[in-house]
Amino acid sequence: MQSNNRPSSNGSSPAIRLDSSPELGRYFVASRAFKPGDVVMKEYPLAAAPGPLSQHVCFGCHRLFKEAHICSECRSPLCSHNCQMSSEHQNECCYLKKIIPEIENRQKNGKIQRIPVQLSMLMLPLRLLLLRREQPNKWQLLMDLESHMEARKKTSIWGFNQRNITPYLEAMLNEEIPDINDDLVQQICGAIDVNSFEIRIEQPDRRQHDHQEQPLPNTNEVLRGTFYMASLMAHSCIANAQISMSNDSQMTVKATVPIQEGEGIFVSYTDPLQTTLQRRTFLEKGKHFTCRCRRCQDPTEFGTFASAVRCRSCTSGWVLPHDDDQLHDAESSVALRWKCTECSNEMKSEDIGRTEEVVQNIVKNIQRLPVDRHLIDRCEELFLTLPKKIHVNHVILLQLRISLVHLYGNVPGFLIPELPVSLLHRKAQLCSELLEALHQLCPGYSRLRGIVLYELHVPLVCLANRKFESGRMQQDQLIKELKDAEIFLKEAVQILIHEPVNTPESHVARAAMADLKQLREYIREMENLRRS
Repeated sequence: MQSNNRPSSNGSSPAIRLDSSPELGRYFVASRAFKPGDVVMKEYPLAAAPGPLSQHVCFGCHRLFKEAHICSECRSPLCSHNCQMSSEHQNECCYLKKIIPEIENRQKNGKIQRIPVQLSMLMLPLRLLLLRREQPNKWQLLMDLESHMEARKKTSIWGFNQRNITPYLEAMLNEEIPDINDDLVQQICGAIDVNSFEIRIEQPDRRQHDHQEQPLPNTNEVLRGTFYMASLMAHSCIANAQISMSNDSQMTVKATVPIQEGEGIFVSYTDPLQTTLQRRTFLEKGKHFTCRCRRCQDPTEFGTFASAVRCRSCTSGWVLPHDDDQLHDAESSVALRWKCTECSNEMKSEDIGRTEEVVQNIVKNIQRLPVDRHLIDRCEELFLTLPKKIHVNHVILLQLRISLVHLYGNVPGFLIPELPVSLLHRKAQLCSELLEALHQLCPGYSRLRGIVLYELHVPLVCLANRKFESGRMQQDQLIKELKDAEIFLKEAVQILIHEPVNTPESHVARAAMADLKQLREYIREMENLRRS
């Protein structure tokens, strides 16, 4: 995501400085040492808009809605009449309504099914193009961003933009930007794809004290923001910093592990719970580079086998990804050679991709079931059936563990007081297995680690209490096990406490702080009883 031009100081921090290398281009390094949790930098986007697949995000205030108020002029999906009349929307409405006749004409011909989705594809490029007239300083920063124009000309996205993006933007802006053409629009679209980040939106009806919603899954209902400084951060699938987004679209980058002065700042452009094939494909197609980080170069991914597929020939070995320079010459999409650890049988990336897709669809189909005992039983069955195809630590099964950790304790019939001892042990086991994998795949103060630590303390406290109340545990042992749970809960608070307010993780942090206070009071009470 690097550009070759000199950066502006906009949004920069004295704690970091730019460096360059042949492999990374320009990237940030630390000007001082950072501890886990320290803020590395903050930045607002050049522009933000509902994601291209969003259907329930207001074009005006960016809040989620259940039922759209459709603008009577431009057909934009809004949350209310007030948003339609706001100055922010009116400024854009005059452009959007110019293209409604063409959209309706295409819809009649069966080319477009849902107008809101089509419009949402146009919103971020429209807002960025309007910077040229309204905020020239931001426009200059936008023009400094990498668009990878030559590489994108060889992809299907170029033709898609020519057919579905450029004509509309030209119709909207031909008076304000007389020289607008396909090259300019493609440059903007490239800058968006290469330099944008998703911004999650607060759920509308969430109660302040409600921490039971699972904060982990992705959704199409997001904002997308195009950032300047963040685009200069280097990528690694094993990052030493992570990005947080507040509900006002501000990005905060925080250290997850100790970073020494002069060390590079690395964030991950991908989800750590993706396979090597998924990460490589996304980075090569979307960001136009091949990742050479430590994780990508280690076939076992630090002993986790997070992308390993069962060998079809010997059935006892694991097929793992190996970087292959010869495949680069053939312009392979992922430049990977897949070999079995036992019989050296090879598989093609296409076959690995199909296996991952089949397994992912099996999991998704089960997770669409109603949330009840049957769903949980079916999820547990997958830990018996899927290891015939993928490793037990494969990222798909790590994702499934996350779902089950949430279900055990937050679903009617499976609330914590209702869980038998066996399922309390199961919840603790799932958390421990996740933490072991996360220690390798996203080390340090990652949000996911904080959430799993919070979930882990619950069964540990409950199991200790039940043993003590049944007479199977002495008071000294109870205090020891409560203090062990306190350690996990304290770390969860330390990780999540600085998450932006009104994010799912901040709700978990508040719940964790309340639970930590209550647990410490309980420990003191037990210690006082022991002394008396």
